[in-house]
Parts: sequence; structure tokens; C-alpha cells
Amino acid sequence: MTMRTLREIKEEAVRKVETIAIKKVLKFTRGKKTEAAKILDVDYKTLLTKIKQYDL
Repeated sequence: MTMRTLREIKEEAVRKVETIAIKKVLKFTRGKKTEAAKILDVDYKTLLTKIKQYDL
């Protein structure tokens, strides 16, 4: 069994939650990223970075 650090576990959990949230909001906004960023209360560029980072 491979042991992971608490930091690694936290980063994976955050990645999963952010991915789910972004997908749900993009579906709700029918792909409108500006509107999605407002709903998620993040900067538009931050949302674009996360979309690219998580390959959404």
C-alpha cells in the first residue's frame, strides 16, 4: 500500500470538488464561462486556468 501525504490527499480532494463544481455550473450556464465565473465567485482568468488544468 502506497502512503500519501496529507497535502497530496487534500490536493486530490480539492481537484475533484472543483472539477465537479465547474462542470455543474458550466452545464447550468450552458457553457457561458463569464456567467459561470460569477456564480463560482472566481475571476474569469482563474476559471479558464482551472478548465485547462483539469482538462474540462
